[in-house]
Amino acid sequence: MDIESFQQTLTTDIIGKSHIEYHPQVSSTNDLAITRGKTDGAIEGSLIISEHQTAGRGRYGRKWSAPHGKCILASVIFRHRLKQDQVHLPNLIGALSIAQGIHSITGLDARIKHPNDVRIEKKKVAGVLTEIEYDKHRHPFFVLGFGINVNITVEEFPPELRSTATSLQLAGSDTGNREICRIELLQSVLQELEQNYLILKTGDLSGIEQKVSDWEEKT
Repeated sequence: MDIESFQQTLTTDIIGKSHIEYHPQVSSTNDLAITRGKTDGAIEGSLIISEHQTAGRGRYGRKWSAPHGKCILASVIFRHRLKQDQVHLPNLIGALSIAQGIHSITGLDARIKHPNDVRIEKKKVAGVLTEIEYDKHRHPFFVLGFGINVNITVEEFPPELRSTATSLQLAGSDTGNREICRIELLQSVLQELEQNYLILKTGDLSGIEQKVSDWEEKT
């Protein structure tokens, strides 16, 4: 990923505006973001991106595995103090933003599978993990991490996941099986995420819930 090109063309006002970290490999982007938030006082919108995770995880500590350079693996630090009735929303706005970003760039019908997955034709293509922590001043913050399977081939998926997971390249194979530009996709997701986060900050739960309903997977 050409991180310099990414920074120059990113149009968000909060996410990645003042601080972006890019790493070829980390244990987990969420772990690194939590460390930055706790000890370094990382500002709101700080963005961490990696090409590979050695200890990536999803909900309930499930392992998230992805081949090097084929996915989007990122975490964002947010400083909004969540109210009790908002703690479930970051996962949903993350999934919503990914579905919107995927559709915008690829035209694929990505859908939210509650509470934190994005699927295409019932196969998982992305996941979100939100973790709430406190900095050294006991101020709360949350880290919203996500992984998107972008250019993974069938052979690169473990056999046990081939029936339940997919990538954007595989899902779009009927349009030429072309590789997806990860920079364009990440920028689109982050733009959607920023807009959805700003709605969350207003306290408009009904607005978020309606948008989620419009993008959720139909049974």
